[in-house]
Amino acid sequence: MLRHLLGLAALLTAALPAHAQSYPDRPIRIVVPFAAGGGQDILLRHVTPKLSAILGQQVIIDNRAGASGNIGTSLVAKAAPDGYTLGLGSNSTHAANHALFKGLDFDPIKGFDPVIVLAQTPLALVVNANVPARTVPELVAYVKANPGKVNYASAGVGSPTHLSGVLFNRVAGTDLVHVPFKSSAPALVDLVAGRVSVMFDTFPATTSFVKAGQLRQLAAVGLARSPSAPDLPTLSEAGFPGVETYFWSAIFAPAGTPQPILDKLNRAFNEALADREVTTKLEELGYVLVKDSKPETARAFVAAEFKKWTELVRLADIQPE
Repeated sequence: MLRHLLGLAALLTAALPAHAQSYPDRPIRIVVPFAAGGGQDILLRHVTPKLSAILGQQVIIDNRAGASGNIGTSLVAKAAPDGYTLGLGSNSTHAANHALFKGLDFDPIKGFDPVIVLAQTPLALVVNANVPARTVPELVAYVKANPGKVNYASAGVGSPTHLSGVLFNRVAGTDLVHVPFKSSAPALVDLVAGRVSVMFDTFPATTSFVKAGQLRQLAAVGLARSPSAPDLPTLSEAGFPGVETYFWSAIFAPAGTPQPILDKLNRAFNEALADREVTTKLEELGYVLVKDSKPETARAFVAAEFKKWTELVRLADIQPE
């Protein structure tokens, strides 16, 4: 009997590594549920070349923007759980959206197997260069002098870029008018063009426009200053505490993906993030990389963030669509 059990265990043990070792044998697609050029997209495009080299297969980015990230996220949830379709998720797609949209056709917790948390990305309060404000108090004074006339762009209803404005209006006593876009990139286009005046967006997405003189960063939206802009005060330091928002980025596989594949992907992503060239570039852009994230720790992190952001939506009194 013991010999039989040992033999069965050996067969099962052999089967799993063989499955993992043969993976991947074709290109891997990572669905980014936001437009190209936004902070989430920029992060992944700096990681995937190294990831492709590690895995020995091309890793393709597939941008599927729309519905605050729900379109691309739904596509991943419905994909075969074989490791060849993955998704980039955030606190919008896997947390806040659950409280913002009725009738979602995916469960942000049960519908996915987390692979890794890549980074947390602080936001910056930015304005078009023609806005007559160089500090947060000056912006507040300008908005109050033009009631109902100054607008702010967001990457979609319920996104951190939207909720930041909701909180800011409450703290500062302003009435910035919300203008939602499908994602960050088209919102930034209109911000640079001056069709909207203000935005709360990531340092990686906005810094190049700041350097070009098209936008102006007024404050970091978080508990601490950004390593990429150490001289920029936080909103709290500027006299407006209570607005601490950020983006996080994680990789998800459809629920039911075999554990050996999840583990192999996790090791590959961690190796890519540990590459000195990749790390240096991402940190220069303003990303705060998560070190040695595992599937099990990623699952616990996402569960905690789900509670946090759904509660923030409730506190902001945003009604589900």
